[in-house]
Amino acid sequence: MTAPEVRPAGWLRPTLDHVWLAAALCLFALRPLLTPVPPNDFWWHMALGRVIVETGGIPLADLFSYTRAGEAFYNQAWLAQLVMYALYSLGGLPLLLIVQSLLITAAYGLLLRLCLLRTGRLRLCVVVLLLATMPLSFDNWTIRPQSYAFPIFVAFLTLLSEYRLGRSNRLWLLPLLMILWVNLHGSFILGPVLIGLVLIAEMAKTFRPGAVVPEAPMPATMARQLIGWGALTTLAMLLNPRGPGVLVYVRDLLSSSQVTSLVTEWAAPTIRDTNGAIFFIFLIGCIVVLTYARRTPDFTDLLLAGALLWLALGATRNIVWFGFVATPLLVTQAATLLRAPAQRRFSGSPLINMLLIGLLGLLLLIGLPWLKPALLPPSIGALTAPGTPQAAVAALQREEPRPQRLFHAMGYGSYLIWAAPEQPVFIDPRIELYPFEQWVDYIDLGRARDVERLLGQYRFDAMLLDTIDQEALITYLAADPAWVERYRDEQTVLFVRSAR
Repeated sequence: MTAPEVRPAGWLRPTLDHVWLAAALCLFALRPLLTPVPPNDFWWHMALGRVIVETGGIPLADLFSYTRAGEAFYNQAWLAQLVMYALYSLGGLPLLLIVQSLLITAAYGLLLRLCLLRTGRLRLCVVVLLLATMPLSFDNWTIRPQSYAFPIFVAFLTLLSEYRLGRSNRLWLLPLLMILWVNLHGSFILGPVLIGLVLIAEMAKTFRPGAVVPEAPMPATMARQLIGWGALTTLAMLLNPRGPGVLVYVRDLLSSSQVTSLVTEWAAPTIRDTNGAIFFIFLIGCIVVLTYARRTPDFTDLLLAGALLWLALGATRNIVWFGFVATPLLVTQAATLLRAPAQRRFSGSPLINMLLIGLLGLLLLIGLPWLKPALLPPSIGALTAPGTPQAAVAALQREEPRPQRLFHAMGYGSYLIWAAPEQPVFIDPRIELYPFEQWVDYIDLGRARDVERLLGQYRFDAMLLDTIDQEALITYLAADPAWVERYRDEQTVLFVRSAR
């Protein structure tokens, strides 16, 4: 394996390799900074973080809706919610965006380091991450508990890779990382999966005599150590407020019909949408590189990528995890198609390189959340996404008497929980909390189907509607004298039932 291309010239006399590295880290950081906070998954997590701080405990039942009030609700991501609310209390949305940028940069910076460790080809690694892995993944870079799991996942992948390649033995970190992961996000189950896949692949190598593999199987003593630390990591999953109940939560979530059939993220990827098309293009690129590579891919890399590909083919939200494990395999095999780097190569002018790095730093400066609203167009300069009904909710709060049985767009439920906790919601993005039948009623009413039956069944006294997704219902209510329009903007309409 060749030595890394970054030579220790120092940042005061930067080379082109330093420019490549700075470009990668800058673009990793810039994308989250330029992404306004979307409403659906962000605000209800913030609201639960606030409840944890105010009550000193993790809520065990629903506190926010009138349709499921008091029903058991498993709040697995409590630690991420607590961190998010603490950050908001300290510095508002700008601080949350800064931390989100740091999380993404840490995760993909670690992935870049792992790819560099495997190949020593900095420029190749940067190109693959920026042109392939980043477009594949950045739909998942919004602020929510999943983001806090990204660096941990890549740390697991790095520690296991370094160990099996004989580079270092830091497996003792795995149980410690798991204690964090199991309290941050439901993806914690992928930790033992990674350990198990590495063990299976390394054991399989020992039963393939004569097979052409680029790396020898793991020695028995190393395998025993991995089994021991893997067992401790698995036990560490129990170190959460509900103990083994967290495994039941994951099982129930994955088998929930409302989650698997109604949530776009849990649907299989398709070429009919942009993210699905990017995924299949990435997959085709991987197949081409593996086909023409001049070396047989490592079986462990293949098994990791294949297992996570199976998950990605089943649900769009799993594509980001597939991207993490597929990138080192892709880079390693792509490196075999390139000539070995020259011992002495053009490094550019230190002054020009420093200017380029400074320009990248200026882009980061412009993207800072304290500056971008004044310097950039609203589509990327705003801190919150257009779907956040801030003015509409403020209008709702001025209504007297306050509606008690409000119907509203699902995404609005998340912001209502945060901004108007005194206003009970009909439904919100906690998909698994609400029964499938209620979701069907929500969809039907939003499309103005069977309106009179549903109005009678739920006894709604107000409607906070999305002008695009619920246009048919808006048209219906506008023609019904029993409903009065009280507020309207480009994205939201508020109707209140007439007192007459």
